[in-house]
Amino acid sequence: MMRVRRGAAQVTRSILVLVAFVLVAAEGAIWAACSAAGAQLARIPLWRTLEHLVERLDARLVLGLFLLPMVALLPVKLGALWLLAHGHPLGGLALLVAGKVAGTAFSARLYAVAEPKLMSLALFARGRNLAFALHARALAYLGQSPAWQSARRAVSIARASAARLLAATRALAAPGGGGIAARFAAARRLARRGR
Repeated sequence: MMRVRRGAAQVTRSILVLVAFVLVAAEGAIWAACSAAGAQLARIPLWRTLEHLVERLDARLVLGLFLLPMVALLPVKLGALWLLAHGHPLGGLALLVAGKVAGTAFSARLYAVAEPKLMSLALFARGRNLAFALHARALAYLGQSPAWQSARRAVSIARASAARLLAATRALAAPGGGGIAARFAAARRLARRGR
């Protein structure tokens, strides 16, 4: 009976580690994509002006600006709820995801611009440093798990396979490399000669 409990506990732990891996990977990918999208906002002159305004504001007011995405997305969330309630689950989900991505992109850019000012608030700095330290400890703990290491190996193998597939596809489609594009071009030339 004791072996069964240990086995069940190990399986449960492995499943939880894999779920954590997916969440951490998704969080990292989403944050990176939203940060890149937010950086594109800086190319808009009006947005650049707003960033300069944020840099001049008091740190406490800047902290309050993080409420903007929550308030601005309320109508989007209500619209998604309306779509879900009226039998449009895909539309509701798409609207919700789009709103979340837009809000995260806004927040990521705001954080990138405002972090130096926010770090002047002692409570914010302590909370941020604590959150980053806990995140690093959690990743270190998960990194030692066999399930985490297996998941990392699987992702690494999948990335390498995808890179090889992409390279092979590009080689086939290359115009001068004897690939499909070159063959179509040669066939087109032959067809034109026969006219």
